Amino acid sequence: MFCTAIFTVIFMASAMSSVVQNIPFIPPVYNYTTDHYNAGNQNWAIAQGSNGVIYFGNDNGMLSYDGVNWKLHNLPNNLSVKSIYIDSRDNYERIYVGSFEEFGYFESSETNQLIYHSLKHNIEEHQFHNDEIWGIYPFDGKLYFQSFSTIFIYDGKEVGIRKPYPAVLYFFPAGEKMFAQLIGNDFCLFDGEHFYPVFTRDRWNNDNVVALLPYEEDWLLVTSKNGLYRFSEEEHTLTPWNISIGQELKQAIVNRAIVSGDSYIFGTLNSGIFAIDKDGEKIWHIDRNNGLNNNTVLALFKDRDHTVWAALDNGISNIRTHSPLSFFEPADSQIGLVEDILFHDNRLYLATNQGVYSYSDTDGALFRIPGFDIQSWFIKSFDNQVFVGHNLGTSFLKDFREIRIQGAHTGGMDIKQATINGRGILLESSYTSLFVYKQDSSGNWAFSHAVEDFSDLIKNLEIDHAGNIWAGHMYKGVYRLKLDEDLRKAVEIENYLSFDSTQVSTYRPIKVMKLRGRIVFADGDRFFTYDDIGHKIIPFDLLNNDLPGFADTHRIIPVNDNLFWFIRHKEYVLVEYSGNKYAIKDRIPYSILNNPPNAGRANLLVGGDNNSYFCMNGGIGKYSFSEGQSEVKTDLQIASITFHNRNNDQIFYLDPTKKGMIAYQNNNITFRFLYPEFSKKIFQVESYLQGYDNRWINTDANRSASYHNLPAGDYTLYGHIKDSSGKVLSVVSYSFRIKNPWYKTWWAYLLYFLIIGSLAGFLVKKHIQRIVRKKHKLFEEQENRRLAQIERQEKVITTLQNEKLEAELTYKGKELASAAMMLINHSEFLKSLRESIQVLILAGKINRSEGHELLTMIGKNLPEEDEWSLFQSNFDLIHKNFFRKLKERYPLLTPTDLKLCALLRLNYSSKEIAEMLNISTRGVEAARYRLRKKLHLSEADNLVDFMIKFQ
Repeated sequence: MFCTAIFTVIFMASAMSSVVQNIPFIPPVYNYTTDHYNAGNQNWAIAQGSNGVIYFGNDNGMLSYDGVNWKLHNLPNNLSVKSIYIDSRDNYERIYVGSFEEFGYFESSETNQLIYHSLKHNIEEHQFHNDEIWGIYPFDGKLYFQSFSTIFIYDGKEVGIRKPYPAVLYFFPAGEKMFAQLIGNDFCLFDGEHFYPVFTRDRWNNDNVVALLPYEEDWLLVTSKNGLYRFSEEEHTLTPWNISIGQELKQAIVNRAIVSGDSYIFGTLNSGIFAIDKDGEKIWHIDRNNGLNNNTVLALFKDRDHTVWAALDNGISNIRTHSPLSFFEPADSQIGLVEDILFHDNRLYLATNQGVYSYSDTDGALFRIPGFDIQSWFIKSFDNQVFVGHNLGTSFLKDFREIRIQGAHTGGMDIKQATINGRGILLESSYTSLFVYKQDSSGNWAFSHAVEDFSDLIKNLEIDHAGNIWAGHMYKGVYRLKLDEDLRKAVEIENYLSFDSTQVSTYRPIKVMKLRGRIVFADGDRFFTYDDIGHKIIPFDLLNNDLPGFADTHRIIPVNDNLFWFIRHKEYVLVEYSGNKYAIKDRIPYSILNNPPNAGRANLLVGGDNNSYFCMNGGIGKYSFSEGQSEVKTDLQIASITFHNRNNDQIFYLDPTKKGMIAYQNNNITFRFLYPEFSKKIFQVESYLQGYDNRWINTDANRSASYHNLPAGDYTLYGHIKDSSGKVLSVVSYSFRIKNPWYKTWWAYLLYFLIIGSLAGFLVKKHIQRIVRKKHKLFEEQENRRLAQIERQEKVITTLQNEKLEAELTYKGKELASAAMMLINHSEFLKSLRESIQVLILAGKINRSEGHELLTMIGKNLPEEDEWSLFQSNFDLIHKNFFRKLKERYPLLTPTDLKLCALLRLNYSSKEIAEMLNISTRGVEAARYRLRKKLHLSEADNLVDFMIKFQ
């Protein structure tokens, strides 16, 4: 039994290898157009610098490409570059270029900027006449710049000129010798001066030799339209090399040819690129139908990683000839999305969303098998029987015919071979049910029954060693099922909608897989596994720790016991298990596939021929573990360091090999890193500026890191590049200093010291002056206070004196008024007495003589002046015209009223007034009442206050 199984595996691997060898897989092709490099369509020449950068001769100048950044370098004439040759030595590197009536070289400056130096001016006496430099060739310590009429020979100092006739079409350096194909003439040997015919052109029907390549101990002559010839220089023989694609090459018109490893690569004018092995067998053919951007090849170049670059009439292509990947994408068949792959009976079968297709070396093309023109989910072979699951159910594929399986009537999604309850079966999932297949007496698989008591949409199945069926729902979690002893009925059903108690969503797809015999689940966040001892689902810590972020995996397919493909939403990842750890071995991002699969629907077949086969859109990919050549180690470099002046935005460059000294006003710095790598794999450059950053920072899409407004100080920039697994591949560093701003220099500090000293002196002087002024002011204030005090005292004294005088004046005034009133009253009394005596005399009551004697006596005692008028004048003089103003304002006042007013102003009481006026107190009150009326005073107004305050 074991021997039979081993024989079967060996037979299947042999059969698969036979089929695969005849499938026209081609290596990955990456095309670049003017949209990528922003220059002319046509590209004429290719070379690679010692730093890994690729250079192209383009219609608009010389292009450089480092895997990320394109840059155009113009010539003085702003015309195309037709030829490139790079001379790399220990101490310098020159990139020689040829153009129309112009040739010279680019050389890096100290700041890594390419500067052009023309050699045309070294031959000023030469009159150029449409000389276009089509080739640059090293020979015997000199460089030969070849046009179709002239050869310019540069020895490092001077330029010599030769004008051979016939002129040279191509030179072919061959070790220490150089051969040449002359225009319309023979194939010759060139010694630096003369041309010696080797073969006449009639040997290849008057065609031209376009390449001379090493072939074992001899040479391989490649002609344009007349095939290949083996040239033995030692025996001087020329033998046609008849190969299977010889006629194709003749029709395609070979324009360029190179050697890459054990392969010969031919670029043609109208049919793209061919590759043959050392036995002349075709390896691949790439043209516009299957990957090339243009069929006209103008130049070929093999880089240091042994991949092929093609300069095309429209664009540039990179053919990854030593990549472990290759593709089969038939242009003549639109097969759709490939869901599954099967190699069976020396044929390739593809289950696609448009049906089932088959390919064999005898057919030489894919064709769709009749009856299978429908969405097909899987194609599997068990014991030489082929099962196809599709939208309408499941069918056998036999003799290119569909045989519908009765009973499996709904869409077949997945099928697994398993042993449950000691019985070997096939278990299939579908849109509605689980189907069981058993072997009949002749050993053929046949439909048995649908599992009872369970129905749901199951996408994929896994069965563990305990017989648990793990069924992944298309959208809603996963089921664990147990069948009864007869495998007819589900007796245990558990539905896990989520493994996280914090998640409440009822619609969460959970992927079910198997890894090293263990059931694995992925919910998009973490991996889980089934603990069959505790009968519970637990986090799979080993996977979560070793492969963080990988829980979007939806398939795990083993290559062997220790190597596995993890199929994620956007990549295929090869994972190796060793030492109880899982580690990433390789990654195939969908972005590097020409037509990647749809996310979540990628699939893969591990073949028995040491290859793995990817499902893609419109074809399949092959990953060969035996292919691939170790690539040249690439170091991360600093391509340029630029800074700009903030005042005028002028750009400056720094020498990456020396410590930079940067003025403070130029503290906006940009570093661009260089890592020439062209495989399209995922790399990430990170930078860390010591003294500024606190973590590693991702550079931008151009691998540049910019720092703005850096403070003054010493810095070291570290850069490293990591592959997709996080492994650091290369490290680079650069130290620089941001100088102090002018205001922090020693002379600025001296100036500050002088300014501060002067300011301090000035402030001290001002402080002393302020103290003096303050003391002087204090003295003045004290003196002013003293004088003010004296003045206040004098005012008080004056006030007191005035008050005393006023009081005395008031008192004297009262005395004067009293005396005046007494005199007035006395005068009035005498006048009244005189009038009474006169009345009595007239009445005869008193004799006249006595009466006249009394009258004379009275007259002698009457004053000559009017006492009242005199009183008024004196009173007005003392009281500021009191009577005059009072009479002016109140003209109705009588003399009696005026007297009362005067006495009230002197603040006499009613009693005192009564005595002075010789009237009763009631009479005074009545007089006051009448006076109040005349003065129009209200009852609330005080009459005395009114008189005192009257002005």
